[in-house]
Amino acid sequence: MLIDSGTHRQFALSLANTALAHTTLLDWLAEQNAQLVIPDTLSGAPFLDQARQTPLVVWIAPSALLEAIRLAAGLTTRPLKQTAALLARWPSASALRPFLRRLNTARPADQLSLL
Repeated sequence: MLIDSGTHRQFALSLANTALAHTTLLDWLAEQNAQLVIPDTLSGAPFLDQARQTPLVVWIAPSALLEAIRLAAGLTTRPLKQTAALLARWPSASALRPFLRRLNTARPADQLSLL
């Protein structure tokens, strides 16, 4: 789910489950200065290795809290795109942002560690 913060419009997105589609999407999101929010159950997904190679900001949300919010908001019986919209808004919700953790990005091969 893409949300344009300027117009508050939502855009549903679907793509093929291929490495090329993932790379293209991640590159496009990075060009748009977008932020990606995923539940921690997906933190081992192969596409995240690709995301680490881009300047894309990726946030990890705790699944237990996400499920509790889904239950309280009545989203458990609604389409998954509404849960995706909830996740997309998470970084802008001041009460929820402290629960996010940022996915570490890979250090470029030519960058030296200072410590």
